[in-house]
Amino acid sequence: MKEIIFLILILLFSNFCFAQKEFNLTKSTDNDIILDGIISEDEKRNSKIATLDYEQEPGDNTPTKLKSEVYITYTDTFIYFGVKAYGNPENIRGQVKPRDQAEYENEDMIFLRFDPFGDSRSNYILGSNAFGSQVDLRVKNAINEADTYDSAYNAVFETMSSIVDDGYILEFKVPINSLPYPPGKNQIWNFNISRVFTLDGTFYRSQTQPYDRSDPCWVCQVTDKLIMKDIVYSGKTELLPYISSNISGQRQTGYNDPIEYGKVKGEVGIGLNYDFSPSSSIEATINPDFSQIEADETQIDVNSSFALDYPELRPFFNKGMDLLKFMDRGFYSRTINSPSFASKFVNLGKNSGTILLNAVDDVSPYLIGGEDKSYNGNGGVSYVNAFRHQRLINKGSKYGIFTTNRFYKEGGYGNLIGIDGLFTFNTIWRFQFEFSKSYNKEPIANWVESEETFLDKTVKLDGEKFKGSASYIRLSRNTEHWNTSIFYKGISPGFRADVGFVPRINRKYGTLYHGYTSFFDKKYLKEFNVSLKGDINYNYDNKLKTKNFDFNISVKTFGKTEIGYVYEYNLFRKYLNIDFRNYGKSGIGIRGFPTDNLSFDFEGKIGKEIAFNEEIPKIGKEKSIFFSLAYKLGNNINLSSSINYSRLESLENNKAIYDGYISRLSFSYQFNNDLSLRLVSEYNKFNDTFLFQPLLKWNPNPSTIFYIGGIQNSINNFDLEPEDLDPFRVNKSQFFLKFQYLIGI
Repeated sequence: MKEIIFLILILLFSNFCFAQKEFNLTKSTDNDIILDGIISEDEKRNSKIATLDYEQEPGDNTPTKLKSEVYITYTDTFIYFGVKAYGNPENIRGQVKPRDQAEYENEDMIFLRFDPFGDSRSNYILGSNAFGSQVDLRVKNAINEADTYDSAYNAVFETMSSIVDDGYILEFKVPINSLPYPPGKNQIWNFNISRVFTLDGTFYRSQTQPYDRSDPCWVCQVTDKLIMKDIVYSGKTELLPYISSNISGQRQTGYNDPIEYGKVKGEVGIGLNYDFSPSSSIEATINPDFSQIEADETQIDVNSSFALDYPELRPFFNKGMDLLKFMDRGFYSRTINSPSFASKFVNLGKNSGTILLNAVDDVSPYLIGGEDKSYNGNGGVSYVNAFRHQRLINKGSKYGIFTTNRFYKEGGYGNLIGIDGLFTFNTIWRFQFEFSKSYNKEPIANWVESEETFLDKTVKLDGEKFKGSASYIRLSRNTEHWNTSIFYKGISPGFRADVGFVPRINRKYGTLYHGYTSFFDKKYLKEFNVSLKGDINYNYDNKLKTKNFDFNISVKTFGKTEIGYVYEYNLFRKYLNIDFRNYGKSGIGIRGFPTDNLSFDFEGKIGKEIAFNEEIPKIGKEKSIFFSLAYKLGNNINLSSSINYSRLESLENNKAIYDGYISRLSFSYQFNNDLSLRLVSEYNKFNDTFLFQPLLKWNPNPSTIFYIGGIQNSINNFDLEPEDLDPFRVNKSQFFLKFQYLIGI
């Protein structure tokens, strides 16, 4: 019996050692490390070697198909990773790309994952493709994918690569103070390294440590140890000055009138970042330029009764902003539209995180949520604050408090306060909640034009007071094959989030989801998914609003192609006091990477849908198609095009209620990893507008940037005779430039 117990203990201990490795690094000097795409003998001499032995996809911790070695050392101020990725250089996929533009599923890439606090709160992922094009990402411990991944995160690090006879070499130089970490000269960080590549049309992912598919906490499985002694913390103070200029003009009346340009407008501003410690900092900016240099891709909103939201692309809303992510947009950074001043304090302590954000916004978006539609407009000056403190209990469990408020110069305010938490039980069970209360007083202003009423109150802004609540509760169980969740969302009629994006109110949602996933390592079958979701929705008068279900089935097959089918069926829906019953639609999606140069995405829907924006809403026949195609020419040129078509026609006479499309064409040339030229054109048939945007951009790191470009909008008349039509004749024109440079002090 003693022998059996001893054997069990040995097996358990050996399994623990198998799953977790320690790399006690030897320090090098700065002169030993030269980033040139070659792993020199000086760089190898003091390095520990990590190997990527475990295949996670399509295999399940099976031996990897291609060998990879990583040489790791460090100096007082940075960590060095020299990756030798073996393989046939003719099979290497990728291109020279702008930052964060590499395609994970269709390029050879290396990813470094760091958890400096070792508490599974977040992973900081720094990556690059085989051509040295960088990506960075922050991954949180959360239940759903939308809350997990933060692609807006940026870190400063260096990469250099070279293609060699037996694969490629990729070097990383990661400043230690580019990541938050606990105070102290001696550090033990959790980390691991992964590689993705394609062989014979099959996508592979391998890693330095095993991955347990039955554990839904992906960030909890980054457990290899990176041990560094006597590092030198150098306090970081950074200045970020900028200068920008733009000029715009338009034709006044006639087609042949010249464009009349206004005066050249110039702006200057400056930002300051000061690190109190490796894990706390303050950032302030005066007259910041929060404009985006790349236009948002237009969404079809012709049949939407609610405001649309767009992703955040502005660099200021980066560091620490994952702390202000909520289950349903209680904070939405794009409501801070045009600030004259903004500041942000972030502290990531051991087992806790805190953020305090303040801003003076000169143009304040105002959103009024509704039961069946929302209302919005732009207001004047407001003063914005947001605060959140989060405390970790253990790996997989945390709780926090938060508050946001907005005070309008014209009078009125919006206050929000709440608590939230995430708790993990027995690895596979997770419980998440968020409760908040809002207290609002409208300004007296003409920002929203409407004579409609709700709750015996007016939509127009006339100084009325509101208070409301929002509750979110989710219970989920995730294993390797099964995924089940129960979700409740209740948003009372008086709820408003003046620093958030909550367009739908007066509803109590219940959602039940059950899905099955299975992985295969077959030639024609890689993954199979099937799921069923049911929703029921009442308003706060307990009147039924919607009852529906969705059925999804998808497979991944050869050529990295994913094929999916979805059927959406509405048993009941009440919209503007009209009852609609028993209507549905089918959708099919196909997405793939058939070659190293070509990728495509197709989605089509057909069925019945409500015409939401008709004076009297009614059911119509819907047809919609989205198709995009991207092609790479050599290592530097990328062409992409897309068309998004949608039509809804009457059931009685087949006449179109709406019918149109948005087409987009993009050309980009990447001179190197920092300098690019991009040309984008977009035609919107719904409003007959044509947009053209040339942009030359130099972006050597996330904060330093120079760009010059413009946006040209065509005249709104595409019904001219062919000989008179000139698609390059514009009626609105804008040119702009900006130079922003990061200065370390």
